[in-house]
Amino acid sequence: MHPSFRICLMMASLLLAACTPALQVQPAIAFVPEAAPLDAEQADRYWWQVRFRLVWPDGEAPDFAAHLLIADQVLLPVLVENQATLPLWRFHRRAGRDGAGNQFSLIFFADRETAARIDEEISSDPLTRWLLDRKLMDKVSFEQRSPEELGRLELTSDPEWPMEIQRSWPYFIMGASQTWLLLVQELSRENAPEGEVDYAALLNHYRDVDARLNAEWQRYGQHAYLHHLSAIFGYHPLQIRSSELRTF
Repeated sequence: MHPSFRICLMMASLLLAACTPALQVQPAIAFVPEAAPLDAEQADRYWWQVRFRLVWPDGEAPDFAAHLLIADQVLLPVLVENQATLPLWRFHRRAGRDGAGNQFSLIFFADRETAARIDEEISSDPLTRWLLDRKLMDKVSFEQRSPEELGRLELTSDPEWPMEIQRSWPYFIMGASQTWLLLVQELSRENAPEGEVDYAALLNHYRDVDARLNAEWQRYGQHAYLHHLSAIFGYHPLQIRSSELRTF
């Protein structure tokens, strides 16, 4: 790279940093998960999905830390505020070099009024608008996942599973999502940013949280989660298909 070109890049970076306004970060809301009701399936409830598609530059690994930032700063207040009318919900994380890209989703089971309110709260959130305006996130999309007249529990489960697994799985994955979100919040409390914070500092905070969470999963996940899940199912062996193992 020519020295003059390198200097121009450095100056452009400094100008961008100087022109980037700070984000106003509020203290985290306390998350006290509510149990999913066993009568979640009702005539006026449907499955909905909010997708956050993040910018993923070519040649780079996906930055999953932004998932934690969105979960803690955008979705946590929405979940806390709407728990009374939100019987089932879960997170979905994926990254692939395809049309969906690096994507973080909230999938939830609710009536139309609650769904519309959640869509509005997410769309109008200052951080959502900030990420979109600065091209750090491609788009936020909202859609109904179950177009049938009656939304059924099994409609977002894998159709290859037996029906009893399809219908019970939303309860399992909601508990797992609640656990993950509580871990993010617990780890984020250490040196949590508050007040005016620039995006780089905020993202670095969640990169640190992500690194510590991943380290805990690697060290304790086998015993804390997989072992005890196996115990609930009576320690019976299960098939592990290599096609289901993913790096991200």
